[in-house]
Amino acid sequence: MPSSSGLNDAFDTRLRFKGTPLKRTAMFAFILSGLLLHASGLESNPIVPALEDSLYIAADSAATLLAPELHVAAAAMEAGDYSLAAAKLKALARHDTANVGVLRMLASAYLRQVAYASAIPVCERIAALDSTDSGVRVALGFLHGKMGYLDRSLVAYRDAIGVNAETVQAYQGLGWIHLQRRELQEAMNMIAKSTELAPEYAPNYVLMGRVLTAQGFYEDARQAFQTAFRLEPGLRGQYGILLQELVLRHGLEP
Repeated sequence: MPSSSGLNDAFDTRLRFKGTPLKRTAMFAFILSGLLLHASGLESNPIVPALEDSLYIAADSAATLLAPELHVAAAAMEAGDYSLAAAKLKALARHDTANVGVLRMLASAYLRQVAYASAIPVCERIAALDSTDSGVRVALGFLHGKMGYLDRSLVAYRDAIGVNAETVQAYQGLGWIHLQRRELQEAMNMIAKSTELAPEYAPNYVLMGRVLTAQGFYEDARQAFQTAFRLEPGLRGQYGILLQELVLRHGLEP
């Protein structure tokens, strides 16, 4: 079990983020910095990486670099008409099954529609075409988790680590799955690895707070949540209820 002094040392660590950025292109990118947003239901559903900006089309200057056949889909994506974008992109993908750019946009359109079952085969195709992309494997871990296929999710996250051992988001995904399964020491191992790679990665401290709460280290859990909110204040709106409940239930100082 983690010691209180060891956790406090982790809270005081302020090193530069050492994790290798996920692979990006000029027009498409898996933007996974917003990982670990709640799905729905804090206790019944594991918190897994949310890809709210996955494969997002870049700003106008980058969008002008798009092939002409992608302009309609790109405009639809920018306008929020993901159904139209998906229809256009699906037609393009049928004619060019190896066009990774089209596939990334199609995966993004499906993700924006919460069409996880449709996004999975597209991401699997991207992974087959690009063996160096750890981000798409994190995406698959997320998607399989959302569909309830936790064993497949574990495999995908481990594959991401196999591609890039510094993919912090993959360790986070594994940590949440271990927490859901009450494999608390395994979850803490993933937290330790994330802390080593990215000491200032705020969502890691949310995961830490949840695991410490499950282990009965309530004061340390309070410190973990507070650290997460200090590093990324925007997390308080989504996770503040966990800290409030912890403080009230166990009579801690706020």
